[in-house]
Amino acid sequence: MKVYIPTKKFKGGPSTFRSRLIKSLNNIEDIKVVTDKDSKFDVGLEFIQKNTNYKKPYILRASSCYYLYKYKLWNNKPLRKSISKSAHTIFQSKFAYMLCNRVLRLEERGDIKSGYSIIHNGIDLDYVDKIEPDKNIKPGSFVACARWDSNKRPISMIKGFLEADTKRNLYIIGGEGVAIWGQELGKKYKKNKYIHFLGEKTNKETISIMKACDYQMHLAFIDICPNSVLEGMACGLNVLCGNLGGTPEIVGNNGVILTLDKLWNSRYLRYTDDMEHIKRKHLDEADTSIIADGVHQLLKIKSKPDISGFNINDVARDYVKIMRKIV
Repeated sequence: MKVYIPTKKFKGGPSTFRSRLIKSLNNIEDIKVVTDKDSKFDVGLEFIQKNTNYKKPYILRASSCYYLYKYKLWNNKPLRKSISKSAHTIFQSKFAYMLCNRVLRLEERGDIKSGYSIIHNGIDLDYVDKIEPDKNIKPGSFVACARWDSNKRPISMIKGFLEADTKRNLYIIGGEGVAIWGQELGKKYKKNKYIHFLGEKTNKETISIMKACDYQMHLAFIDICPNSVLEGMACGLNVLCGNLGGTPEIVGNNGVILTLDKLWNSRYLRYTDDMEHIKRKHLDEADTSIIADGVHQLLKIKSKPDISGFNINDVARDYVKIMRKIV
């Protein structure tokens, strides 16, 4: 069976997962991935929305949708159309399906009639096992990895971590985004001896740093299924995360889930009307006392994470089962 997967669009998380999936799919007997739409193939696998023209059936691996009221028409129509015309839709988490169904009204409009599945992202465990821990990282440390926009809450994370006063170190990986309060990431904390800004790193370097740490912080406001958390868990890290999004689904008992947010009441999120604790367009105002308490709870966990359910080879086989039914 030949599977067409377009590879020209997307960076970051979608691109990382796509590369891992293609490699695993090609390792399955009788499966071959092609990336040229003019090649012969049996079924397509599209990411986020269908961007290429062909008549063969396709599976859509959906992400999220635009849930902010002011962006309600921005790209939601192509996403809804891609879902409605797909032979099957795969959502990365239960939260992803709930959010898309709520905002796009998929069930109400009959757009999900082709069926859907929930399949979390996967990680190449063999690749992780081969990487050595970074010897420059101090033992017992925390790590956080993201593109640091305000929805990732870098300032709240740092404040909460320091408020916990553990005398441990926090290593922060990733570049600065575009919405961090109009200032450089963590400007006032760059001289703190417990906070270390490492900037952007390659995936191999990131894994090496994670393997040298013991704990991970990921306090994002709504992440659908973050690859960085799967990578952290694969490195043996217990995770501190927020309660809204798909992250709690993959963390489960492998960390501490903080009640930082609540789901808004309306179809779209209007900051001032729906969420009393969020009054402006930035989100980096999480309760630091809750975060500090979560840090102490995390330190009490002695068991290592169970990552067995997120092996990319098992994820690829789940995708193939759906493809075979369609073909």
